[in-house]
Amino acid sequence: MQKKVYVPILVLLAGLLAAAGVLLVVVRHLTRGDGAGQAASRQEAESRHLQPATLKIVFPLERPANEAEVIRAVEAKLAQDGFPLKLEITYIPYAQYWNKIWLLAASGEPYDLVVTAYSNIPDLAAKKVLAPLDEALEGYGPSLVKNTPAYAFRGVTVNGRIYGIPRVMPMAEFQSFLQIRGDLRKKYGLPEIRTIAGMDAYLEAVSKHEKDIVPYYYDTGKFLLREYGNAAFLAGGFFNSPIYIDPADPELRIRNTYESDRFRDIMAKMHEWQAKGYAPYPPSVTSQFPDPEQAFLSGQVAATWSVVMKQTERVDDFKAAHPEGELENVYLHPEKPKYLFTAADNILSVLSTSAHVKESVAFVNWLRSSQENFDLFTYGIEGVHYKLKDGALSYEGIPPERRYTPVHWAWDDIRYARFSEHIPKEYAAALRSWDQDAVLSPTLGFVPDLAPVKSEMAQLQVITGEYLPQLYDAGVDWESVMGAFRAKLKDAGIDHVVEEIQEQFDRFREEGGGASGIPGDS
Repeated sequence: MQKKVYVPILVLLAGLLAAAGVLLVVVRHLTRGDGAGQAASRQEAESRHLQPATLKIVFPLERPANEAEVIRAVEAKLAQDGFPLKLEITYIPYAQYWNKIWLLAASGEPYDLVVTAYSNIPDLAAKKVLAPLDEALEGYGPSLVKNTPAYAFRGVTVNGRIYGIPRVMPMAEFQSFLQIRGDLRKKYGLPEIRTIAGMDAYLEAVSKHEKDIVPYYYDTGKFLLREYGNAAFLAGGFFNSPIYIDPADPELRIRNTYESDRFRDIMAKMHEWQAKGYAPYPPSVTSQFPDPEQAFLSGQVAATWSVVMKQTERVDDFKAAHPEGELENVYLHPEKPKYLFTAADNILSVLSTSAHVKESVAFVNWLRSSQENFDLFTYGIEGVHYKLKDGALSYEGIPPERRYTPVHWAWDDIRYARFSEHIPKEYAAALRSWDQDAVLSPTLGFVPDLAPVKSEMAQLQVITGEYLPQLYDAGVDWESVMGAFRAKLKDAGIDHVVEEIQEQFDRFREEGGGASGIPGDS
């Protein structure tokens, strides 16, 4: 059985760097010992080789207020720094975003930077939607290469090619969270929630005493994995992935997600909460809350989805509506191992149809090469769109209509990230060191190549899209629907997918990948 090793993130970086043969060309910059001045000089020299270009960027969600004003300031700073780049940003509603990215590439439209995710990098690479970035990073991404952990680049590497620029933020168990109203928990004398029994008590109290508040809404149960069994999902996010590995499994077998006890147990808990009236279902068709996020922020919902950094992004809007209210993260069983499953989450990639691959990389490198550049693109113009109070973000005296809130979760960098004045300093410090006591999952850095099972994966995605909404419903005839679901999965080739990815994962381990590449592990 694999020994669990607790290591600081810097040791993790050193071990994975030794194993990261696929990154030798890019990662060699990490060993040169360049100072900040040398890196800046090299960046300035490289910027002179860029031709004037307009980068066409595609982001999900909606255009933030005051973006035009910020982009003008960004372009002026780029010009000042010797980068002849303009920015043209298109926004696509999230529900349409992932299909639209594929269609943009398939149609040959010359878009450049797009937001991708760890869960869909294998699929997008297999469909040749993305451009490899190895050469561009070597020539135009010195700051990115120098300051992005090697294991994070491994998380966007398929068949030896790098297909994205991962953000650098806390990653260990980053999806194992739920957000609740801390003020409501305290109102009913409940202890901090660390177990599923504590969560049950909170939802019961809200249901009993807060008749105008829905206890639980718009969450698919990811945080329950720490109750019912952790899993590293390998070909999609959470239950949309047909395969997973249990990091504590001594055999490290690829397994069928929908034949696991954790799938059944989480669904059973979701059904229980529906039956008790805690959670309306299905979220996709519930007209009560057309905007689930706003429903939580406005006080209509008492518990909703979260990730490790989400509270820092929500807190200002929440405080504007509830000055005396409190947000709390629910992170079940903190005494259990905190796994570092994956090497990346949100990513900036370049479409394969882009005519500006090196310019795109140069722009992201510029963005993440100084606090000044990062602040401007991420928070706007200081004194106009935000203020700084002892280094913390403050909107005191800034009219709501003058704020600028872009999709910064796509490019965040923990070195430069600023936290709201409403986030306690000790909590911010905990987030900055979140990964330091992580347990390295054997899957760390593994990205399956889905090309050999592309047709099977396409069929599996259609089937899961049809059946998962039914299985989440407490009113479903579970056994009959589950039987039909599993039969269709087998007919579509799920066993072949399991076998193919197992072979790939075994090779990954044999070549020193995952936690086996860390000194002291056995």
